[in-house]
Amino acid sequence: MSVTFFADAVSEEVNMANANAARVLGVLGYGELAGDAEAEDFLGRVLVALALTPEDAGRPATAEGRFVDCGRREGYVQERLEELRELAEDARARRLTVYWG
Repeated sequence: MSVTFFADAVSEEVNMANANAARVLGVLGYGELAGDAEAEDFLGRVLVALALTPEDAGRPATAEGRFVDCGRREGYVQERLEELRELAEDARARRLTVYWG
């Protein structure tokens, strides 16, 4: 399963696996894997997270029984925050809401 961030049907989307999206949403101060925010608020959270969040050390892949977690590469959170910054700036310029789910 995954979480997609978007502003409208024609905007660029940012898609992440649930576990990675939960990590990114956590640094943005959101607790749910589905929601929405005004672009200005979302952009502000992204900019604060980019300024204050330590470099993502990543997470190794693990397997437990039939469950496989592919992990997260080093710097992943910052890469995704940059993509979300671009999405939020575009949404703000076009007065759109940012959605995820």
